[in-house]
Amino acid sequence: MSLIKPFSGIRPKKKFAKEVTSPNVSYIDNYKPNKKLNFLNLLNTSKINKSKKILKSLKDKGIIQQDASNHFYLYRITYNNKKLLGIVGKINLDNYDDKKILGHEETFVERIKKRKEQLLKFNSQISPIYTTYKSTPNSLKKLKNIFRFKSDYNFKSKDKCRHELWVVNKLNKVRLLKNYLKNIKKIYICDGHHRIQAMLKSKKKIAPMIIAFPDSQVNILDYNRVVKTNLKFEKIKEIISKHFSLKISKMNKKLKNNQIEMYANKKWYTIKPLKQSKELDVTILRKLILDKILKNKKNIDFVSGFKGKKALENFVNSKKYNLAFRLYPTNISQVLSFAKKKKYMPQKSTWFHPKPLDGLISSRIIS
Repeated sequence: MSLIKPFSGIRPKKKFAKEVTSPNVSYIDNYKPNKKLNFLNLLNTSKINKSKKILKSLKDKGIIQQDASNHFYLYRITYNNKKLLGIVGKINLDNYDDKKILGHEETFVERIKKRKEQLLKFNSQISPIYTTYKSTPNSLKKLKNIFRFKSDYNFKSKDKCRHELWVVNKLNKVRLLKNYLKNIKKIYICDGHHRIQAMLKSKKKIAPMIIAFPDSQVNILDYNRVVKTNLKFEKIKEIISKHFSLKISKMNKKLKNNQIEMYANKKWYTIKPLKQSKELDVTILRKLILDKILKNKKNIDFVSGFKGKKALENFVNSKKYNLAFRLYPTNISQVLSFAKKKKYMPQKSTWFHPKPLDGLISSRIIS
């Protein structure tokens, strides 16, 4: 039996697809809400009723429509001459955390509560939860072969990536895909832990929509921190120096594993632990630096590596924050290892890039 099942997806009409879909707001500079009927405005309002009205308008005007029958969907993202081949379907949450569907990241309690409220009131999942599975060179060949027919959607979005979606309704392709899916024995949640936890805590019969990518194609960027602390810089350096060496970074410093960069007073510093550790860099940063310099855990924000080093400098130079920490990216083997051992990385340890668009394929939460 396959872990991934077909479902009746909700899709935009082809002529509206580029206009109504959107990448995550993190990819868009200076986003301002407007009156357009698109998924970016739908997502980025704090009022659920307003989101429901936008979604209803999209349906009433025939801009988005639900498929009449169940299908699998294929999704390809092309970026920097690389391709990410995804399979979109639904999973049974009864399989979660029983060695078949595994998570890897700690979650925020308040965020789960908020997600739960949103999901139940909104009753729609407008983008699939990002997951991965173990792949081999041979399985990748088979997967590429399944993708060899013309996509139903094909366009570039604001994240500078090309997005393609296929509805799998040709019998020969359905057969190939079903045979391929039989060999996926475990699914690992990459991005979407709060949504999964919210669904579990809802105690409703919810089958999440997921997209599954081969582990060998998954790309993880650094996920960095900016903080506001009342401590003087000399005191911060004193705290850091107890466990790390601290030197001014060279120009265009390339980070390595077990190194952290800190930006303060318009200078970058390289921080290296005095003792080697098997712990993740993000865990070392939290335990030995952040927990010691931050009294209020709300005085921290998280910045995707997609924004670049300059974004961190701008946050600190603006005086909104006074320190930035840049980390070496977590790799996919670490993610799978934590999930298999049922251990959890700190919140915001990974930024998966690129991601599927919001609104290109969506689904109802409760039928």
